[in-house]
Amino acid sequence: MLLEGSHVLLTGATGTIGSALAAGFAALGARLTLVARGAGPLTDLAGELGATALPADLTRTDELADVVTRAEDGLGPVDVLVHNAGVEVLDELADADPAELAAAVALNLTAPLVLTRLVLPGMLARRRGHVVALSSLAGVASFPGLAAYGATKAGLTHAMAGLRLELRGTAVRTTTVEVGPVESPMMDRITEHPPTARAFARAHGLHLLRSLGPDEVAGAVVDAVARDRRHVRLPRRAAPLAAVAAAPRALVRTVLTGLPTATATRNATPARTR
Repeated sequence: MLLEGSHVLLTGATGTIGSALAAGFAALGARLTLVARGAGPLTDLAGELGATALPADLTRTDELADVVTRAEDGLGPVDVLVHNAGVEVLDELADADPAELAAAVALNLTAPLVLTRLVLPGMLARRRGHVVALSSLAGVASFPGLAAYGATKAGLTHAMAGLRLELRGTAVRTTTVEVGPVESPMMDRITEHPPTARAFARAHGLHLLRSLGPDEVAGAVVDAVARDRRHVRLPRRAAPLAAVAAAPRALVRTVLTGLPTATATRNATPARTR
């Protein structure tokens, strides 16, 4: 997709990866609506990038329609929706706070599903759109202390795979991003939970993982949108883990080749004529 002039709606914009994503999209001339909970840092970031700030609590499902309405009232139809907002539950399930579990599901899984549902009709009608989801290798491989977080990310990855299947034959594209540890406050918090820290240290020692910089991740994501790539998997040494986990979905997708979905039937891209 040509990003210059495109309206990008980015959630979690003030986070470590989010701010790098915002800068990356802005550098290619995208028009940005930035969403985050904290108004102060969000306003500052938007001012730096010439973007629109839209403070919102995405765990409030009843307010998500208003987020899309306000974004489109400001900059027009959303061309690219980037689900970056997320929160970890850094505790084993036996010790986790039930309220934190519910909030993680609301932000990491429910909000992306609902926001996607809200923008899809317009994207399909315009035959133009791209949905991006920042998932995690924690949704592929389980680690102690990340059971709940990993579950939300596994759900997000699976939802994106299903969405891509439903959109086959339309002009709307998807990109699923599965990344390992990123240098961020979240990774700093992980070191405070010894079982998780030990598990990550072993994976690093076996060269299965390495720490990623936020700019590295953001650059790969922006490039994937520009080139209509389906997946971003980093670090590359861990990409086979995600590919193996996705094998059953890939098999089913192949089996279902040629079978129309309701979405595709209503919104198929017209065949080119010579």
